[in-house]
Amino acid sequence: MSIEERIMKGITDIEKYIILLAQAYNSTPIKGKLWLQKEMFLISHNLPDLEEECDYEEDLLGPFSENLDAEFEQLEKVGILEYENNKIILTKLGKEIAPKIEVDEKCKEMIEEIKSLLNDMTEDELLAFIYFSYPEMAGESVKFDKKIKPRRKELALSLYKKRKISLGKTAQIAGISIEELIKELKSKGITVYQ
Repeated sequence: MSIEERIMKGITDIEKYIILLAQAYNSTPIKGKLWLQKEMFLISHNLPDLEEECDYEEDLLGPFSENLDAEFEQLEKVGILEYENNKIILTKLGKEIAPKIEVDEKCKEMIEEIKSLLNDMTEDELLAFIYFSYPEMAGESVKFDKKIKPRRKELALSLYKKRKISLGKTAQIAGISIEELIKELKSKGITVYQ
């Protein structure tokens, strides 16, 4: 049995989805461990079995999975993933294994969408998006009250301007009504889209 076959045989569900995430969006590097945690948090929300395995809890920077962290370290140890300039990428071995992981097309599309949505957000945009989408995960945060909440409108407008979120989601994150938001957008010369 080859190394590749042994790895494929022993791969866990969490590892499988980390590899698929690293491969998604043309293998664009995952921006860092914070993005890995949050992207996998959203992926696991769509896959009940994975959600149970990840077992996310609120932590200093929002949702955090110790299980995910351990599985990521394992993938690093066996040479499937590596850090390059603080970003997470597939190694040569990882690029050979990733296409052999079987999941349905809908699942692959969902992973692509989540990575394309979150991966190019700044850290504060990412945290604002997660905290205001999942407020139950903000309780232990060291940044929510002092850094994110006071800038919620600014961060929401930034996400909207990047076309990352809808008008309704922008209003939710900003903490204002849609009518107030539309006035705010027009006053700043930001195009209003649905």
